[in-house]
Amino acid sequence: MDNLLTVALEAHNAERNHHRLYEVRVGRDLLNDWTVTIRYSRVGQRGREERFGGPGIEPMAAIIKARLKQRLSAPRRIGCSYRLARLDAEQGVELSRWLPMELLARFAGTA
Repeated sequence: MDNLLTVALEAHNAERNHHRLYEVRVGRDLLNDWTVTIRYSRVGQRGREERFGGPGIEPMAAIIKARLKQRLSAPRRIGCSYRLARLDAEQGVELSRWLPMELLARFAGTA
């Protein structure tokens, strides 16, 4: 799988000992279908992975949008917000097709 786009979010709350990682990766498989891999764990641990695939961008982008929206409820659930820890994209990848920029800005702390 080609790793065309990676977005990593982290949430830290020392008082509650919460140190969480949430990572979204976009790529292509051997059949040239789009793949989205969601990995979540405690920082430094292996954690869990969920994989989705299909020929169209829209359904995969919808999965990413829904998952990012869920992360916005973290302060209510775990007592701290997720922050953008890493954003890597291969040259030519159009971020706005995959990531809702208004949501991404909220994780970056600019909105």
